Amino acid sequence: MILGDTMTYFFVVLGFLLALPGLWLLCRGLWPNVVQHATDDCMRGLLFPFLVGLPMAVTAFFATVWASKSLGGASGFVSIAIVCLFIFFASTGIAGLTTSIGMKLPSPADADRPWKATIRGSVVLELAILLPLLGWFLILPSAIIIGAGSALRAIISNFKNKPSKVKSIASNGNAKADDVVSTPIIDGSDMGLGGSLGAA
Repeated sequence: MILGDTMTYFFVVLGFLLALPGLWLLCRGLWPNVVQHATDDCMRGLLFPFLVGLPMAVTAFFATVWASKSLGGASGFVSIAIVCLFIFFASTGIAGLTTSIGMKLPSPADADRPWKATIRGSVVLELAILLPLLGWFLILPSAIIIGAGSALRAIISNFKNKPSKVKSIASNGNAKADDVVSTPIIDGSDMGLGGSLGAA
């Protein structure tokens, strides 16, 4: 029985680790702009994403504890839903974190397959998480907190940049219209045709 329990935990952990890179790649494929902003944010530093994500993680923790004790029969479902939603949200930022790690470990293959930086960073982060004690109780929680903070900052940054893109497109359209209007019209008299037509 002890061996069976050990193998069960082993395969659960193994499946969890194998699924994480797929989840982070899924986030990169679904929201490439947000993940790119999160990558840029993590490249500049991890302190501000951590400080932004810390109150979010604390809120999610206490919301899970409250739901597990106060909602009766639905407490288990609601608690699992809160944890899953928070992890999924944080995974968008963790995708940016792993991409930034992979970009700092460059490879020639990144030019044709930029998603390989995410895979490379995911492997490095997962191996660090496997480190006893330090990885379990420091690196993993820190990665989740940083992911949540960078995801929120990336979403805000993405919304801020959208109006500027619309303005730039509008200004480019006005510039093209001005070019069309300001095209000089050649008069026949400028070509010396006026006199010849009058003589005829």
